[in-house]
Amino acid sequence: MGKGKYTVRSIVVRCIVILVGVIITAYGAEAFVLATLGSDPVTAFVQGLGNVLNVQFGTAMNYFNILFFVVILIVYRKGIHIGTVLYTFTLGTFCTILDPWIVAVIGPEPTLVTRIILVVTGTLALGVGLGFYQSAEFGCGPSDAFNQFMAKTLKMQLRWWRMIFDAIMVVGALIMGGVVHVGTLVGMFLVGPVLGPVLNKMAPIVNKWSGNEDIVYEAK
Repeated sequence: MGKGKYTVRSIVVRCIVILVGVIITAYGAEAFVLATLGSDPVTAFVQGLGNVLNVQFGTAMNYFNILFFVVILIVYRKGIHIGTVLYTFTLGTFCTILDPWIVAVIGPEPTLVTRIILVVTGTLALGVGLGFYQSAEFGCGPSDAFNQFMAKTLKMQLRWWRMIFDAIMVVGALIMGGVVHVGTLVGMFLVGPVLGPVLNKMAPIVNKWSGNEDIVYEAK
């Protein structure tokens, strides 16, 4: 029946935590897009991709994630886990599902105050959602796995490669018509400080819920 993280109970609990995290993350991405005050680098790039392909943001997010999933399937297969698969094929779909609900609340022409609230809640949601997702310790998103591969290949610290990757995303967003504004800086510098504490708090709780109290989580 499996051992450690791979018992039936553990797999079910961790997959539920992942999906909750993905849903929260989807709200964060949609909030940034609907605020039209700039999005975090990846969201801005995906927004631009949607413009070029003339598809909804959620569909473009699915294309983006599937592309990176295929890349890591070829060059970094060990970076793929259960969570990677769930994230790849559900994030964009949840974005599409949440979009009309958020629009129904904020209206078709939200005020500046409402848009600022969207940026703030979007930042918190991205940090909390990604913290939940990663606390399951069942792999990372496809673009994150790609970044890990690139950092190792180029023998760079991950944080330095991430800065280069974010810069590429921002340039791509500008070229393709994604919105780059103050919200982009907010997303770049404030999502991480929210993500870290959530991850460190949730991971031991997830281990407990999963029946893996014996697994010692090392704070990151």
